[in-house]
Amino acid sequence: MAVEINEYIEVGAFNSKSIGLYLTDRDAPTPTEKVITESLDYMDGVLDFSNITGERFYDMRTHTFTFWAGNMDYPARKALEDKAKQQLMSGFETKLYDTHDAGVYWVGKCASVRVTDNSQARSLTIVAVFTLHPYAIKDNTDSRYPPDNWDTFDFFNDFLQPFTFQVNDSLKVKLMNIGETQIVPQIITSGNITITNSDAQKFIFTPNKETDYLFSLARGMNELTITGSATVRFVLKTEVML
Repeated sequence: MAVEINEYIEVGAFNSKSIGLYLTDRDAPTPTEKVITESLDYMDGVLDFSNITGERFYDMRTHTFTFWAGNMDYPARKALEDKAKQQLMSGFETKLYDTHDAGVYWVGKCASVRVTDNSQARSLTIVAVFTLHPYAIKDNTDSRYPPDNWDTFDFFNDFLQPFTFQVNDSLKVKLMNIGETQIVPQIITSGNITITNSDAQKFIFTPNKETDYLFSLARGMNELTITGSATVRFVLKTEVML
């Protein structure tokens, strides 16, 4: 009896489970930080300017996945090899879902595919290397409060909060940004509204204007005041370091 495949990745047209590949190894180290230092004469050590903006910045990261398929004759192994290469190496940057990291997705592309065919064991080993952006994306686009399915709620990292508000004249709201960086949210509103942040800065949104790149949510709790009459929904895609 075949062992059920529980661990898999999905990226573009490629789904390792659907084509019968077992995910046997995953190597996903953290990215390398972009370090900016300056060494001055008559001073011990160096000055580190890497976090001068209050955030840390990173290079792209590399995730390597090893897949295995067995009990296959040569034509079947060759067909599987060709399909995996075609699906993995087609297209450009896209979303990568990994069952190991539930509730988030990565963004990047497959950089290389290496295949080892073992005729004696009648097996195939595929090693796929991905170049990904440093942060995983937690997609908080739904407005469920509380969530419909507690099985998908991350009790360690998620923050239970509403994303949709009914505004009649004026409403004070709090939004938690659980990510590692500040984010620019998408504001979906049924009418014209003004959002005032804790620094007394005002930003206008309309049904035709959902984004203002000057309006962002800082890490942690954000206190906002919404004025107008509309149903307002915040779409947050936070960046998390995993």
